[in-house]
Amino acid sequence: MGGDKALNSFAAGNFYLLTQDLLDANLLKRLEGYRLVRQTPVYGRPGGARRSLQKGGAVEFADYREYAPGDELRRVDWKAYARLGRLYVKEFLDERQQTVLFLLDVSASMDWGGPPAHKGRYALQIAAGLGTCALAGSDRLAVIFAGGEGKVKEETAGNGKAGWRISPEFKSRTALPGFWNFLRSANFSGSAGLASSLHNVLKLVRGAKSLYVFSDLYDLPDVQEMLRLAAGRGLAVTLLHILSPEERAPEGEGEYLLIDPESGARIEITLNPAAYLAYTRRLEMFFRELDSSCRRWGGKRVLLDSGEAAADTLFKTLPRAGVLQPRG
Repeated sequence: MGGDKALNSFAAGNFYLLTQDLLDANLLKRLEGYRLVRQTPVYGRPGGARRSLQKGGAVEFADYREYAPGDELRRVDWKAYARLGRLYVKEFLDERQQTVLFLLDVSASMDWGGPPAHKGRYALQIAAGLGTCALAGSDRLAVIFAGGEGKVKEETAGNGKAGWRISPEFKSRTALPGFWNFLRSANFSGSAGLASSLHNVLKLVRGAKSLYVFSDLYDLPDVQEMLRLAAGRGLAVTLLHILSPEERAPEGEGEYLLIDPESGARIEITLNPAAYLAYTRRLEMFFRELDSSCRRWGGKRVLLDSGEAAADTLFKTLPRAGVLQPRG
């Protein structure tokens, strides 16, 4: 959504002023005590912190990692603590890393909202938080930008070009600074092309088990194709559906010129109670269609409001939705 009486003056170039500090350091440290919820055990690489269905070697030592809040005290190596003065926990070969994919919509439609509720910044904040949980929990992580500039490759999507860019694979907690820096490189423009981005990345990334999508999901056919692709690869999909407060409950009356930020299409409308009622009904229908697609392909949709404080989303909304939980 966009209009000459709304927030079109919030230009994409100003976004860089917002990305210097995605989340407070104390909040990030607190997040290391949380983990992404897993619905089923996973297969994967040795040396992580997810229990596998594979049998054998259940008590064979594999590696150490630094203690984090929520780790079981029985796994602490107290001899190492006596020598080094730091807490380390033991990991065993019955545990496996999972590769997690983050698919971030960095299209022009996400460059919307004033600084307190900017959809793009909010998406990056929530991604920074969930990624911290993943890497602190010994998962591997790869981040995909769908849309934006600096593309590796372009694919036709809708009325424009949709590019994609993938991060290096982040393999441990020590990769957190690189992960945060990659998020800060986002530039919101163009069209998303979620399905084409995922299609290209799945050729490069092996062993991924979970996909988290951060998007306003406005291109329903694209979302449906993405869900189909993910189901075909056995990915557990969580759609973090991000809308701004004015998209969920628009206000104002009068004549407006709305401009599609991706296609440039323009439409003049009159906002009044009847128009708002029609908008609400269409939005509810859109939600039902998304949820129907999730049921068909095995995805999960969580509606998020970019006007909510990131801390409240991470420590209240997402745990209630079954996306995050305290470690232990």
